[in-house]
Amino acid sequence: MGAWGTAIFSNDAASDIRTEYREYVQDRVPDDEATRRTIESFTHLVEREDGELWIPLAAAQSEVGRLDPDVQTRALAAIDRGADLELWAEAGPGEVIRRTAALDRLREKLLGPQPAPKRLRRSWRHVEDDLTPGDVLAFTAPNGRTALFRVAGIHRSRYGDSPELDVLDWVGEQVPGPESLATLRAKREPASGNLPERPVVWQPHCFRKTDPVWHEVGFVRVARLEGWPNRPGQTPGHSGLWRVLNLVATRDLLDGTW
Repeated sequence: MGAWGTAIFSNDAASDIRTEYREYVQDRVPDDEATRRTIESFTHLVEREDGELWIPLAAAQSEVGRLDPDVQTRALAAIDRGADLELWAEAGPGEVIRRTAALDRLREKLLGPQPAPKRLRRSWRHVEDDLTPGDVLAFTAPNGRTALFRVAGIHRSRYGDSPELDVLDWVGEQVPGPESLATLRAKREPASGNLPERPVVWQPHCFRKTDPVWHEVGFVRVARLEGWPNRPGQTPGHSGLWRVLNLVATRDLLDGTW
């Protein structure tokens, strides 16, 4: 079950169900469709006697004033069957008592007056509207050595946009001109495990509004190669904040391992 507590959402599946449902509400998906999509994502839990789908889904819906009658009925039936509590027996009588109290509170909430529908606001997400495929960025360490990165694609999701950067197979002090930059190849990662040989890539992120972007941590755009294709999919590689890429590049350029 992957539980870390007796509260309704204190296990992996329940937390995931709540998160997915709330994301649909944030995205203004109609209520019936949000319910259908969530159930579809967790269809392997539909027939479980312990209500591992229905109990957290009902709780999540009730939180935002959107309790579906069918979900309510299924959740109440699962609570009344008591199969959920049987799973807690191995944890000891104290945990069973606490889980029983959590289910009783939820049962009362589901049977009581429901709040008015609430609108949920999306969390802040970074929108990448500056970099584009074909942009070449340079980063220079204190010793004057420079590394080059080419934007191979922009990955966009509801959590934020992030560029995929090819690490170019070049280190020097004088950045080449645009024609030479267009011919530079990416460094290569050797095949390993189930992964084939592939470009060395970094995918820098901005998780919070206060996270610095590329030009705030020493990266400079030195060229824009027009018509560069956007790489589909996502290449396995390194990821982290732009500040992390700054630190790694600085260290490796200084010690000659870049």
